[in-house]
Amino acid sequence: MNVCIMVAGLGETPRERLRAALRGHAVSFGSALPETEKRAAIAAAEVIFGNVPAAWLDAAPGLRWVQLDSAGVDAYLKINAPPRATPVQLTNLAGFYDRAVAEAALAGILAIYRQLPRLLAAQPTARWIKTEVEPAIRALDGQRVLILGAGAIAQRLARVLTAFDAHATLFSRTARAGSLSTAAELDRALAETDLLINTLPHTPETIGFLNHARLARLKRDAVICNVGRGSTLDEVALVALLDAGHLGGAVLDVTALEPLSAESPLWRHPKVLLSQHTGGRFPGETDRKVDVFLENLARFERGEPLQNSVVTERGY
Repeated sequence: MNVCIMVAGLGETPRERLRAALRGHAVSFGSALPETEKRAAIAAAEVIFGNVPAAWLDAAPGLRWVQLDSAGVDAYLKINAPPRATPVQLTNLAGFYDRAVAEAALAGILAIYRQLPRLLAAQPTARWIKTEVEPAIRALDGQRVLILGAGAIAQRLARVLTAFDAHATLFSRTARAGSLSTAAELDRALAETDLLINTLPHTPETIGFLNHARLARLKRDAVICNVGRGSTLDEVALVALLDAGHLGGAVLDVTALEPLSAESPLWRHPKVLLSQHTGGRFPGETDRKVDVFLENLARFERGEPLQNSVVTERGY
């Protein structure tokens, strides 16, 4: 079996693990190869571990399975269109980043609530702004939090925020016990929300989900945290409402365009904290990705259902 490893930044130790586990298979490590050689390795692959340009997969007639090294699947939803003689199985890292992203979201939210950006900006010039920032300091205790999505990240955030005595509610397109599921329920909840956290994936239905109308329904001075996908948030509307004083701040780990254009007002907005899509990083991440791939490889070789299979028609 031809296996192409396309995970960027693999060190020698994880490479050796993969070589040992894949003895008897033809293995190529293609992430650092020149483009022509990289394309050739992908074209010959039956199994790919890692993210590659989705269009290149059309040239891989023998491809049977792609294990992405990301949770996001946006670019790969048409992997079997047009239909292949043998459909390609697509798996991702759903649930893999829940701890890290929850920590990143909480760090950003607390930074906004405790006015850390303003305090850090004052530090290099030795400006004592205690009396300026103290009236703006907020606490999570008693806050009404609405979390869009009900996956692993959303569930972990709900548990973490409850420990701070915040009141967390989830919104999910599919009805779940204790969650909101209809547009009417969402609109009513937005009007009572102090903190809105978005964990929604990119799908045709979620593009622009947080539009001007929905953002404007939020309580005045509400804070927004986006750790889902940048495509789900109307950034023009966000800036307009921040400038109008309707929203209190925004924590953005993701943006619609990445890297974010230098001309974007988000870079310089005093109420915006950008974490540049670093929310999923954690120590030992690469080793754990290899663990996931090898666990799924064993299932693949036994003909068993794979973990974290993506339903491309659904979008996640």
